[in-house]
Amino acid sequence: MAMYKKIEPWGVNVPFIYLSIFYWVIGAISLLIPQVHNQHPYFMMIGSYSLFFGMIQKLFFPAKRYLPLQVAVLVFATIPIYYSQVFASLFLFIEEIVALKDITSYGGRFPINLMVLSSPPLSVIGWIMYPDFRVLIVPLLMYVMGVNIGVFRATMGTRVIMGVKQIPLMVLVLMVGVIPYLFTIVGVLYSLALINSKVKFNLSALTTLLSVSIVPLFSLHHEIHAFTLGVMSPLFFSCITYSLIRKRYDRVLPMSLLSALSFFLRPLFLLPSGVPWLIAVIIFLLTIKDRLGVKDIKG
Repeated sequence: MAMYKKIEPWGVNVPFIYLSIFYWVIGAISLLIPQVHNQHPYFMMIGSYSLFFGMIQKLFFPAKRYLPLQVAVLVFATIPIYYSQVFASLFLFIEEIVALKDITSYGGRFPINLMVLSSPPLSVIGWIMYPDFRVLIVPLLMYVMGVNIGVFRATMGTRVIMGVKQIPLMVLVLMVGVIPYLFTIVGVLYSLALINSKVKFNLSALTTLLSVSIVPLFSLHHEIHAFTLGVMSPLFFSCITYSLIRKRYDRVLPMSLLSALSFFLRPLFLLPSGVPWLIAVIIFLLTIKDRLGVKDIKG
């Protein structure tokens, strides 16, 4: 009889959520300090990747047996040097390979989400190519769109697009890193791919999908902020809230609206435009606060 190693899950995402908030705070403060003003997108991106690192491990590789790799990802993600982010991504990719090998050795079967699984190696490439932020948004876009396929299915009854069926979407997302203008249509095509005639009404999910579709249409020359405020943030709010505390999923509605509003206010009031997004993040943290304690780290 084959001997299987015991898989014990734990809240690997918790320290990463705190790390992401720390870097987002640093990024917000940098806007007010002329000497480091140009570092704002860098700190915000590190915060976004920290959130990504934590949640992909929580949802797909949460076992304590991967602790050395998980600690390595956390340690390198903490260091605000882009070479360190390369190593954080590399250890995440190694963890993914080890976890997938374990799953196949156990005879496990699961829907293959190629968009999610491709995000760690793409993260390595993205940080190697820093400071090209167009390339850096690709792994995050690949992950949040891929992981929310399941959320939209559960909340609205949308299509389940897995395996090779994801390839057209993946090609489009990859091309965004080369031709930024394609970002304007990526949300619309993503939504059209998911919607079917049996869609159920869920206001939070629908608002999130509308933000993903509409904001990029107005992103010309502002792709990074359109991605951050109109796509990445609402999709992160959606998948994290649903996965951690789905009974409060209705609270995603104001988060998505406020985040999108922050983008549309930017041309009018640059610094004040960040306030709606800040409120959205506060609502998000208050929503998931019951999943951020010590007992949640222990699993």
